[in-house]
Amino acid sequence: MFAESLERVAHGARRFDVCLIGSGPAGITLATELGARGWSVLLLEAGGAHVDPDSQAMYEGEVVGPLRFDLEVGRLRCFGGSSNHWGGFCQTLDAIDFEDKVPGIDTKWPIGRSDLEPFLARAESVLELTPHQPDRPYGEALRLTTMRYSPPVNFAAKYRPVLNRMANVTVVLDACVVDLHESGGVIESVEACGPDGRRHRLKARQFVLCAGGIENSRMLLWANRTQVGRIVKEPAALGRYWIEHPHFTVGEALLEADTPMVFDRWSIAWSAPTAAALRDRGLLNAGLRLTRRPREASRELAVRLACVAPELGQRVMAGLNRRLFCGALLRASWEQAPRAWNRVVLGADPDRNGVPRAELHWRLDEVDRQTVRGAALLLAETLAARGHGRARIDPWVLGQGSFPADDEIKGNHHMGGTRMSADPRRGVVDAHCKVHGLANLHVAGSSVFPSGGAVNPTLTIVQLSLRLADHLSGPVRFSGAA
Repeated sequence: MFAESLERVAHGARRFDVCLIGSGPAGITLATELGARGWSVLLLEAGGAHVDPDSQAMYEGEVVGPLRFDLEVGRLRCFGGSSNHWGGFCQTLDAIDFEDKVPGIDTKWPIGRSDLEPFLARAESVLELTPHQPDRPYGEALRLTTMRYSPPVNFAAKYRPVLNRMANVTVVLDACVVDLHESGGVIESVEACGPDGRRHRLKARQFVLCAGGIENSRMLLWANRTQVGRIVKEPAALGRYWIEHPHFTVGEALLEADTPMVFDRWSIAWSAPTAAALRDRGLLNAGLRLTRRPREASRELAVRLACVAPELGQRVMAGLNRRLFCGALLRASWEQAPRAWNRVVLGADPDRNGVPRAELHWRLDEVDRQTVRGAALLLAETLAARGHGRARIDPWVLGQGSFPADDEIKGNHHMGGTRMSADPRRGVVDAHCKVHGLANLHVAGSSVFPSGGAVNPTLTIVQLSLRLADHLSGPVRFSGAA
């Protein structure tokens, strides 16, 4: 049920089984799962039922680095979180994404893909995904992949009536958590602020931060300061190893009609290097997108090709008239190298509740360029070798210039900062998403990702949330309540 106010819920000094902080895909998945198992659940959402400019401004912060963007644009502070504006793109992480791939780059998870596979079918049901189409090999080093599209599921619209029917689930909107209170190795309560500025303590047996890929770090950094280091006892990794999926245009291609690449309903053909190619070439993972271009744009590309390869250019021009060729824009999104210098820190400017705003330090390095260059060249080489077309790679990809600041830049996939690790010196949570050194504080969402692979994170977020629900309460047969 949805409570009238934070004050009314706090007045009775009730102790819940679990308090969930944040109502995005992670928080709502945990609320429905644990609520269906009979747990008394308190779900706190800092925003309201819908996006509000004043509330959204609480997400403002500074990005320090050569590629700038607005922190408040990529996430939403309201019930349902960023599921209110996501595109529905879904893929599972590859098995190699849980391993170290490049010497000196720590991408290893303390769990494997096999630990998430038992939760895939349930996650697919939550996100309403159609059946998976297996990858197809393309040459020796590439595979043709498919993107799966959620409708997209809006968690607010889908789960508000479900949660409202659950008498043992209490949802409180406009309840901004501003501190955690620890005693004897456990979190005793959270302190939350309502719209009137008044603060209230709320108690539970278990607490789970589900506030997002920046706010989880910000909240733990602030609580660790107020609680004098008792929240994250070994804070070397706290806020660090923050990662995105860089998104850039990397070139263009002319494809023959008999290419095995299949364009989906978004006119995109997807491909990626094989695991063997990543290992052989020392690359992190990458996804390539060929987006079909209109005929006039394809003709311009053929004219440019004719300037450097007249015979081939003339053949392509003739083929365009008979629809034997098509032009495509080549884009890439890839696995960013987790680096300690990419991090969330507390800024000097406080928000209206007195909590310092997030300051994000983020930049790309030569490993990132090496990854996208290696993947793009694999595609260009394979197209030419198999007689399926030609690709032109942008000069900056090949090392001539810096990452372009006027491109897509990132996917708004905020990952890392509270990464999962068996070693508290290298991460914040353990293999079950529990904060090292505390008995009852867990973190859910993509902030626990040690590395991001090259796929959109939402499907993995839901898998991890389902796994956490089973860990907290013990596995049960899926009831379909969600």
